[in-house]
Amino acid sequence: MDLARLNVMYGHLEGTDGKFARDPSGYLSIEAGIYKKHGLDVSWRHVQGTEARYQQLESGAAHISMVVGRASLQHFLDTKTTRLLGCVMNSCSYYLVVAAALKEMSELKNKSVSCREGPARGVPFARLFQERAGLKLGENVTLQLPDSDQEAFRLLMRGQVHAAWLPRPYAFIAEKDGFNRIEGGSDIVDDPLPITIETTTSLLQERAKDFASFIEAHREGVGYLLSHRDETMSLLKIRFGHSPELAGKTFDDYLICMGDRLAVDFKHLEKLVAQVAPATPGGARQIAADWIVPGALRE
Repeated sequence: MDLARLNVMYGHLEGTDGKFARDPSGYLSIEAGIYKKHGLDVSWRHVQGTEARYQQLESGAAHISMVVGRASLQHFLDTKTTRLLGCVMNSCSYYLVVAAALKEMSELKNKSVSCREGPARGVPFARLFQERAGLKLGENVTLQLPDSDQEAFRLLMRGQVHAAWLPRPYAFIAEKDGFNRIEGGSDIVDDPLPITIETTTSLLQERAKDFASFIEAHREGVGYLLSHRDETMSLLKIRFGHSPELAGKTFDDYLICMGDRLAVDFKHLEKLVAQVAPATPGGARQIAADWIVPGALRE
């Protein structure tokens, strides 16, 4: 049987020394013969930088990109040249990580906290600080809103803030360095659609059948990853240099947020649009109609 060749790209989370891939499941799927079973010859390769991946898509050197939703949505709005095939992870809330001496949100009194500005939009921090910690935002707790997760992480690691809401991989690194996670504050901030599956409109027109086969195969592959913890941890340790402890946290607290339906959850799309482009005519409903391929949206 002739196999259809597909080149799939993924990126690493910035500032983590290449330890965190947005979706490592392709490696396991290739080893297990899942793509081949679906008539595909898939390469799964790292290409760092959103713009670099778009250049490869536009040139035809690659066919599919795994990319964070805020970047894929902004690129679509700017160019109208891309389509969303699905979503591997709809939601994965940030962890609230604090200095080693702190244990509760109430101990943030007269201290500073950081959170990337994008996912902070629309979060009722003042009410939540008051309800959960008895603190008044702007009076006895300060919130800093840097432009990137990496900068929020750096502020914490340098001691320039006492706490930070961080994507889970950054939180794992901070915990390794002695910082504490506060569970009571780790359901407040989210980054909607953190792993989207993207291609270009022209590639979709040319390879629609192959892409449909890929989505079917990748559903199986994500399910395989989620049901094979030991194999996944081995992959994380060998390919990405995880310690056993980090591999365990990555599987149990991060990869577990992946979903094998690969559908875009509309309520999380609405959150993403509210963060990235709240003034878009027609809002999330119109964006869904123009951007997401038929059958890939879940109400």
